[in-house]
Amino acid sequence: MHTLTTTRTIPAPIDDVFEAYIDHEKFSQVPLVRSCELTRRGDTEKNGLGAVRELDCGPFQFREEITGFDRPHRMEYRIRESRPSLEHTFGRVDLAEVPGGTLVIWTTVFGVRVPVVGKLVDPVFGIALEIAFGLILCNVEKRAIASAKRR
Repeated sequence: MHTLTTTRTIPAPIDDVFEAYIDHEKFSQVPLVRSCELTRRGDTEKNGLGAVRELDCGPFQFREEITGFDRPHRMEYRIRESRPSLEHTFGRVDLAEVPGGTLVIWTTVFGVRVPVVGKLVDPVFGIALEIAFGLILCNVEKRAIASAKRR
């Protein structure tokens, strides 16, 4: 298993950052993300607890379920299906107000399910995920700042 933690301080209010992060419809603006579709609405809000999203990133595909939701401080998820096949045990995005904006801490724990070489592939896949998380958070930052300016 491999643990990846990405942090970023976004110069925007926590509510704007949280909303930008959970908005699945905007993920397709991120380089390498072809689409992100909501296949099940959340129990109390569209992208909230119980929501299921499918991300198409070309050679990588993910079906994730929102398993924890505490607006605007935390979202937890589990990848239920993926290509390549992952064992995903934990995913969480924590947000906290800090001087100058919002601190985002994104943690995920996974392993690539490839017999024999899976443990060797985990760090390489981790690098790819770290790049992807950075691209997503860059997009979230851009949209959160724009949202804050509109108010």
